[in-house]
Amino acid sequence: MMIRSAVDTDIPGIVELLRLSLGESLMPKSEEFWRWKHVANPFGASPVLLAFEKDQLIGVRAFMRWEWKQGNRIFKAVRAVDTATHPQHQGKGIFKKLTLQLVEQCRIEGVDFIFNSPNQISKPGYLKMGWVHNRKMKLHIKPVFSWGARSQDFDACYSMANRNFSFASGFNKLRSGILGTHASREFLDWRYGHSPNVQYFLFSDDTISPTYLTIFRLKPYRFGTEFRICDTYRSDGNGISKWRDHLRQVVRESGANLVTSAEKLNLFPEFSFPLGPAITTYPFSLDHKFLSTDSWQPSLGDMEVF
Repeated sequence: MMIRSAVDTDIPGIVELLRLSLGESLMPKSEEFWRWKHVANPFGASPVLLAFEKDQLIGVRAFMRWEWKQGNRIFKAVRAVDTATHPQHQGKGIFKKLTLQLVEQCRIEGVDFIFNSPNQISKPGYLKMGWVHNRKMKLHIKPVFSWGARSQDFDACYSMANRNFSFASGFNKLRSGILGTHASREFLDWRYGHSPNVQYFLFSDDTISPTYLTIFRLKPYRFGTEFRICDTYRSDGNGISKWRDHLRQVVRESGANLVTSAEKLNLFPEFSFPLGPAITTYPFSLDHKFLSTDSWQPSLGDMEVF
């Protein structure tokens, strides 16, 4: 077996292996999606390792680059995401070999920590390779009792795709001392504005100089529609009540009957449950105890499976 780093011409074969091994139930596989996720990412192109048996591609392992910011300090991270082994070569330890080699590559490069949200099947394997269980992400849930149909002009008013908006550098998404995604206009355009597979929406109090900006998606579920708040940024700490009033208005127009958020909403009635994704980490320079506390507060948008 030969292992090497992926190059651009490998992408069609990678996508085909992902389809063959994983199917497309969670997220459609395409070259467009792979390039958006692993090449166009403003944090940098993903490190990707491939395994070959003679000329046949039999394994792939990709870590997606991410940056977190605490005060003025920026932490380099990667998220362990796409991995696949050819069905005829499973059980040979290919996943483990590729993963551990990529971990060592990231260590040498100076990455601060690895994070991911494995399912119950893959989680034990990560723990055996040195990952640490961090937490089960808590969700704040508000049921809506007066929902209806989505307003006719909802998409035109709130769709984020190709929309011009302002993102102020002074936005304070999180309290001082909290580790949050190193966001920018470029990041938001990439992550939410140009996502190939998911439609995102945005509301703010102004298009020129907003004091808050909230990005969300509408996700059908068994009993209706979930209004999922992916990210919220604020520059005015005194504008919370104004933001909540605006949120209520947009939720009514969306026709959703459930609001979910990683951030406490302080809307009655509101319930909190550890129903979000399980988070695991592989810390290099950061103590895993720091990452296990409220000092690190990823949003639902940070931890979505994409």
